[in-house]
Order: sequence, then structure tokens, then C-alpha cells
Amino acid sequence: MAAAERFEAALPGGAFAPDPVPDDGPFSDGGAFFASRNVTPPAAFRASTPAGAGGWLTVESYTRRAGASTRDLAEVVPDPADPANHALRITSRAHTDATVLRPSAPLPARYRISVRVGFPSFGDGVAGGLNGYDGPADAGPWWPGEDATRQNGFYWLTILDRLPRPHVNTWIHHHRKVVVDSDNHYPPWMEIWDGGRFVWSGEHPVMLFALDGTQPGAERTGPPFLSYSDGAWQPSGAIRAVDAYLPDTWYRVTIERDGPRYTVEVSGRFRYGGEQTYRATIDAAAACVFHYPVDAAEAAGAARCVDEGAFASVGPAYPRWPAGGVWPDWFMLGDPHVNYYEGSVLYDDLVLETWRD
Repeated sequence: MAAAERFEAALPGGAFAPDPVPDDGPFSDGGAFFASRNVTPPAAFRASTPAGAGGWLTVESYTRRAGASTRDLAEVVPDPADPANHALRITSRAHTDATVLRPSAPLPARYRISVRVGFPSFGDGVAGGLNGYDGPADAGPWWPGEDATRQNGFYWLTILDRLPRPHVNTWIHHHRKVVVDSDNHYPPWMEIWDGGRFVWSGEHPVMLFALDGTQPGAERTGPPFLSYSDGAWQPSGAIRAVDAYLPDTWYRVTIERDGPRYTVEVSGRFRYGGEQTYRATIDAAAACVFHYPVDAAEAAGAARCVDEGAFASVGPAYPRWPAGGVWPDWFMLGDPHVNYYEGSVLYDDLVLETWRD
């Protein structure tokens, strides 16, 4: 075990400062893509606070609410299933709040990261309601006029190719490698495996997927999904959830990387499968999982994945997969979207393991 955080002590105090609008590439809040659409990022506030033993973790939060406290967005609280235990609660009181937990340094080439995730309250995907929002919400200024209440969710655990922090939702779509997340939505644009067939539903889906680096994807949504469901990796672009979660329940999610091979596991009590463990392994090199190389040796084996093309809106300075590209892994959990998602979720018993030489 390389590091662990049990969330028994309060988080260190942090303070919001005016958002410097970090330049995290063409799809970040003030990046080339949104500049081409004449979008100006709103006035906002950002806080970045070390956490865990030796500061191995970082909590980063974003809000547009002047006077907000960082503890409004991330706080250690009693576990509702066991008051003697404590857990990290990440809360977005408004859809313009966002908080992520990440490592303070990139991950090694071989690791296992595991965390308990529970009691999510980020909407329900049911028609006719506000999907967990307090009232109407707009996805602007990046996507003005779009109803943010049509989507609500959170990230259980994901691996990114760049330092994770809160951004417009489009940003993360261009930086994911392997993901476990949930997006409650209506009308449904995904299918859930109910144990016998795929049903169209956006109610509490558990998505387990990698990103297909063999396809250019789209500016707004990034590379297409390689979803795992019904015991198999589904065709590229099929958006299919492995099951549906229950709201007042704890789960454990694990992502392991053994060289260019990822194994993702989610266990707990699900709506359709009952008490269950879903486990899937993907050879990232063979499948060209988006931006999988973490070092020069892996990059040398990724020649067939290279795509020097770029989206017209951002220009040739930003190829989708440049030759020799290396992208160390970062894990992230929480709500990374500064223009979507409103609610709360708990995390506990975060463990990072690495291989001995």
C-alpha cells in the first residue's frame, strides 16, 4: 500500500480566491474552442487545498457564489450507515459549484486505486421533475440556453490524461481514459442492462467505459465510448450501462493499471443484478484506449493509434493524438462540472497500491 485516506479527520481549511481561469488546453473554460464561440468565462472563485498524509491528495473546488466556504463543498461527515465512521462528502449546492479529489502527483505506470462510494444524491433521471436540482438551471455561458437539469450526476472514479480540476463539462470529455460515472438524465440517451435485455433509461445508470482513441469523436463529447455491459465490451459508440445504483448504499470501485492494461471493478448491491461484482479488463494498447501511453516505451508501441488531425475550431496546434505523445495517469472523483450537476455523494477508504520492484 503506497497511501491511504480514511477521512476520519477534518479536511485542512482552504479559502477561495478569484478564479485565474487555468489554461488547461483548447477545451478548458477560456480555451481556443470556446474563444472561437466568443465565450467569456464568468467571474468565479477557486480553491486548491492539500489533504491526506504528506499532502498526497488535493481537493480543488470552484464556485460562482461570493462568500462560499470550501467546507460547503467538501467536508468530512458521519457515515449514515455507521455513525462511528466518517466519510468525505462532496456537495454541489448549485450546478455552478464543482469539487474534485485528485492525487497531488501523477500515478506510476502500475497501480491500483480503490475507494468506497455511497449515498449519491445527484438526481434520478425521472421525467417530469427537476432531476435533483433546486430549480431551473442553464449550462451557460459555454452552452447558453441549454437546460442543465436534463443531466445530473457524478464521477465514482476516473483516470484522466491531465491534472484534474473543475472545468466546463466539455473539458473532461477530451481527457478521459477509463471511467466509472453516473449521469441521470431524461429523455434517455443510453441503455441499461437489466439482466435480460438492454432498456432505454437514464435512471441511476452505472457506466463503466474506456475511450476509443481510434475514432476522432466530436468537439463537444470527445472520443466515443467503449462501454462494458452484459459481460462484454460493447461496440464503439454504444452507450450502455452495466447496471443501476441504489441511492442509500455503499459500493467499492477499483481501477488497476498493470502496464498498458486496465482492470475496472465495481461491487455492491445494484438495482438489477442484486449483490454483484462487475469486473472488466481491457488491453489499452490493443484497443487504442485514448491517450493510454504513460511513458516513451508505451508511446513507441502506439504508432497505429496516432491521429495528427485536429478539430477545425482549435486548429493544428492541438492534434488529437500526436506521435510520441505521453500522458501520465491521474485519478479523479467528485463533480468536475462548473456548469452541470447539483447534489452530494460520499467517499471513504481511498487506497493507492503500487507494485514492488
